[in-house]
Amino acid sequence: MSVIPVTIFCSLLLAGLFVVLFAREQRQRRFASAERESLLPLADETPRVETEGTSGISARPKHP
Repeated sequence: MSVIPVTIFCSLLLAGLFVVLFAREQRQRRFASAERESLLPLADETPRVETEGTSGISARPKHP
């Protein structure tokens, strides 16, 4: 058996698999964008609520 037809068959199989998986991924994430996906690691964090006096910045200036 010749190596070239086997190589072409494997490469076509991999290319077809890539197209199918790429199309499925694009269909699932229809309304997503690159900017939204880049912020996904930050989505699990809970926002900290700073109370007066804990931020270190005073609203009133200190006069001697």
